[in-house]
Formats: sequence, structure tokens, C-alpha cells
Amino acid sequence: MSLNRPVPTGRRAVIITILLSLFVAGLGHIYIGRLPRALIWFGGILVVSVVVSQGDASLLQSASLGAALSVAAAIDAMILLRFK
Repeated sequence: MSLNRPVPTGRRAVIITILLSLFVAGLGHIYIGRLPRALIWFGGILVVSVVVSQGDASLLQSASLGAALSVAAAIDAMILLRFK
């Protein structure tokens, strides 16, 4: 699915993509025009948040898991952008 605009390229685009994905998983994917994949990442974060909040995980464990997923989303978006 495309957002009907050219895909950003270059080093600046990679940096913006990574920062957006680190801020909220899926934002970097939206920036590069991959809406379905963005929804999967964002939905995944929501599901993990609900599951973790139901258990007895500490705040540090929950934050660590969220950070790990955001880093994974940033790496995924960067790979999509660099090898497109």
C-alpha cells in the first residue's frame, strides 16, 4: 500500500525513520509509506502492553520490552528503506 507520494531517500530519511520508530513503533513505517506494516507494529505494541499489564511484570520489565520492540521496529523500517 502506498501513500501516493515518493518514498524518502538518503541519510536524512534513514535518521528520521529511525527516530520516528523509536518514538512510537510504526511511525517510521508510515513515514516511508508502509501503512499495513505500521499498523502491525503499532498493534503489536498495543497487544504486548495489554498482556504485560495483565501479568505481574514490573515497570522495568514492561519498559524494557517496549523499548526492545521499538528498536526492532526501527531496524525493520531502516532495512525496508535502505533496501527498497
